Amino acid sequence: MDESAATIRRVLRNLSLGLTGLTVVLTIISGPAGPAGLDALSVLRTPLMLASVAGWVAYVAVRSVIGARSQQRGSRETMTVEGPAEELVQKATAISLSQQPDHEPGGEAEKSYEQAESFYSTYQYPAAAEQYAASVEARPTLPGYLSWGAALINCSDFGQAEEVLSIGLQMATRLERKDFRAACLANLAVVRNRLGRIDAAQTTCEEALDLFRMIGDSHGQADVTLTLGAVHSHRAEFDQAGAAYEAALKRFQAVGNDVGKANARGNMGNLAMQHEELEEALSHHRVALKLHEQVGNPLGRANALANIGNVRFRMGRPKEARQSYDAALEIYRQIEVPLGLASVLGNLGNVLFRTGEHDEALQTYEQTLEVHRRIGNVLGQANTLTNTGSLLSRMERRGEALEALHEARRLFERVEARTRGAQAAASLIEKLERAEVSDGN
Repeated sequence: MDESAATIRRVLRNLSLGLTGLTVVLTIISGPAGPAGLDALSVLRTPLMLASVAGWVAYVAVRSVIGARSQQRGSRETMTVEGPAEELVQKATAISLSQQPDHEPGGEAEKSYEQAESFYSTYQYPAAAEQYAASVEARPTLPGYLSWGAALINCSDFGQAEEVLSIGLQMATRLERKDFRAACLANLAVVRNRLGRIDAAQTTCEEALDLFRMIGDSHGQADVTLTLGAVHSHRAEFDQAGAAYEAALKRFQAVGNDVGKANARGNMGNLAMQHEELEEALSHHRVALKLHEQVGNPLGRANALANIGNVRFRMGRPKEARQSYDAALEIYRQIEVPLGLASVLGNLGNVLFRTGEHDEALQTYEQTLEVHRRIGNVLGQANTLTNTGSLLSRMERRGEALEALHEARRLFERVEARTRGAQAAASLIEKLERAEVSDGN
């Protein structure tokens, strides 16, 4: 929306300048000192003058709107965009590259950056990441590193995203750019949380929050508060998570961020499902879906559909759950978001498990695990291994089940997660080992 306002501002400025110039010229040529016979044109002076005044009034109004947004979002060189799953990430605005002190108009860095922006705006994240990388290679810039990191996050390439964003953070620190430092830290918090480094994620959140407060960026504070809620949720600190989601939602409402409101509601829905408050969870996710549809956000829409499927599955409605999963899966495949794809595949495996299609369920879990391993999503691996262990136990393959469950428990312990999945893995191990002892006697 900021880019559209800036375009309108430029059009209004040029139009107003043109009308003003035309009015001056008309005044001269239709006056006493002008060429003979053109005095009849004087009747056009007043309408042109009024049109010129109206143009300048409109220009000032639009410039004021942009100025107000600039105050809300620092220098307007960073903005909020959708993350891979109920997260928000930071990227540079389309005009930010031209505001860099060493910018070369028409250079290779600008050409690649503009192409990357085009890909990103149409949710082609892998292609966007490739072009941002080309832009940075041509000329290293803060917008290039930040947006490249954002694209990599939505490609679920968390390892490379951390490397890129760390370089961006170093550059922002060296150039004393607090806005880009805060944005890089916000994205690093998302990455570290996804990589299962929960303590590091929390510390990074706190650093980002301090910087966003310092520069008066309410949007950034809301985004990071949302991530902090996810960190608390992974630790099963559900009261703190709920408080963070509520605080984020209030901030998003205050600044008028519909995508932020949708993601806050999505996280609140996931939290409600943890407490078995299924109708409340479904209500939150339906609101989130509606908001994402209103703003035309396919990634957010896929996330909301997947969440609705989760609730319907928990309600014992596997057929409806599968319909939601299939709809989400189609979107994730179109926009190439591996994390979403893996999550939905895992949930489809749960549906197949529930309906007794065990061989198909096992194959689906194996595909899911492969994707989670490829993108380095530790919690995703642990949860999938827990489901696999449960399925193998049902298939009376106890040894394989225990192997999967022990690996799941090691992963949960590694990231100090105390989620429902971690509890399920521990409970299943105890049950199966007790059965082995009983069979041995």
